[in-house]
Amino acid sequence: MSSPRALSALLLAAAAACARPAPSPAPAPFADPAAHRASRIAVAPGVRVEVLDWGGTGPALVFLGGVYNTGHVFDDFAPRFIDRFRVIAVTRRGLGASDAPNPGPYDGRTLAADVKAVLDSLGIARATLAGHSFGGIEASWFAVAYPERVEKLVYLESYCPGCSSPVEGPRNRVVRPRRPPLADADTLTMAGVAAYQRRTLGFAFPEAELRSISRYSPDRTVRNPVPLYVREALPAGSGHPEVARIVAPALGVFAERSTVGQEFWWAARMRRQERMLAELYLEYTLPSRRAARAQFVRELPNARAEVIQGAHHFIFLSHPAQVERLMRDFLLPPGAAAAR
Repeated sequence: MSSPRALSALLLAAAAACARPAPSPAPAPFADPAAHRASRIAVAPGVRVEVLDWGGTGPALVFLGGVYNTGHVFDDFAPRFIDRFRVIAVTRRGLGASDAPNPGPYDGRTLAADVKAVLDSLGIARATLAGHSFGGIEASWFAVAYPERVEKLVYLESYCPGCSSPVEGPRNRVVRPRRPPLADADTLTMAGVAAYQRRTLGFAFPEAELRSISRYSPDRTVRNPVPLYVREALPAGSGHPEVARIVAPALGVFAERSTVGQEFWWAARMRRQERMLAELYLEYTLPSRRAARAQFVRELPNARAEVIQGAHHFIFLSHPAQVERLMRDFLLPPGAAAAR
């Protein structure tokens, strides 16, 4: 039988054990919820690129993201088309899960050849390419180099890919007001950053995209995982594809942001000086954007433009239903666009 002193010691030890916080369980590994199959396809000796394949039936529809975006930026948008298309997205070399050869190359012709290698590997003879921003330049290089492989082209906020700016001078040098900084209550977690994006942009990137394009740390620092040599080489090597040689029908979907509130989601919280800067920015950039839309139709054969009021540069994330409708009207036979 234990003595009272020994029993007291045992009780104190048990109480201390109960008071000690249990170790926090390690966070579960991220599982991409998107309904695609991810693979890496060889496009050149020692270079594989990430390909996301949502499946679907019908002609191929290939999505190409912005300059530093991966294919995952389309995780929420691409599945809208699997009822009528075989839908894939390609993460260009240098980004995300794709290889990043050093020193490259990363020029437009090479990126187009990478897309061709992906299509060849998948047994796709012809495809529609949908490029967002820089992805439109990539699609243009492909259409110039391999016209027999292109059904149609969709440019999402890509203007005249590779063309010089239609408006020169101070309009291109006006400072854009920055988004509000992270608040004290924000956390550099995936959920925290997504909430910050919704508050300052009105939408959030898919989580797999956030994980691909940034590295967030508990000490409130963020790191760009894209190597510096890639960040320098991609825009420098994009060049000027000869868009006048493009024979495929082309659709451009553009955002019209004609008020400060449309251009800056957080405008209601701007201070007076910041609001004045925002108005000046809009005054100088809006004519340039409108001129660029006109240039798109003028320079690309068989091109037409559609405009969505109040949309963001990431137009397929801010206004997905409208972009989908315009793409279906363009890509599908008359009367078939509404069928899902």
